[in-house]
Amino acid sequence: GAAAEVAATSFLALLLAASFSGFVTSFLVAPVERVKVMMQAQQNSLYANELECIQAVLQNEGWTGLFSRGLGPTLAREVPSYAIYFVVYGTLMQTPTAESLGSVAPLLCGAVSGCACWIPVYPVDVVKTLVQNTEGGEEANPIDVAMQLYQDEGIGAFFNGLTPKMLRASVNHAVTFWVYDLMMGVLV
Repeated sequence: GAAAEVAATSFLALLLAASFSGFVTSFLVAPVERVKVMMQAQQNSLYANELECIQAVLQNEGWTGLFSRGLGPTLAREVPSYAIYFVVYGTLMQTPTAESLGSVAPLLCGAVSGCACWIPVYPVDVVKTLVQNTEGGEEANPIDVAMQLYQDEGIGAFFNGLTPKMLRASVNHAVTFWVYDLMMGVLV
């Protein structure tokens, strides 16, 4: 009936809005993460600071190296991750269980949605990090990187570090939605 049609439209709107926000943020996140990855992986203190790292990338690879290296895997991570994140949170918050939890619901639903959005895209994040941690020359092909990683280390390599990521995600997203809900209650 009409209620089902409205629910389907609302779900589709949520899915599209969340996916599009992941698409847009990818273009902002990719260059920042490129510098972060290079700073974390550097040996012998190659760069004194982030600005020096950016200057080296621009000198060796130009603006394209800064803004596009790892952009494909970033999009492949962010678009589905944001869709999962907001859809899971929105769906959980509409359940009778969430209603019975009251003000604790955003904490628990935020923690669950934060973990839910990372689990399926974590292997993509591992590949993205490896792609972004290369310098000069041609950009590493993410598919080739994934295949090489699998050949060298097996399927487990795609999940290295998942436990700390889940701990961070659960705390981060629980607090994010709890504060959001708190502020909406104050402001609206």
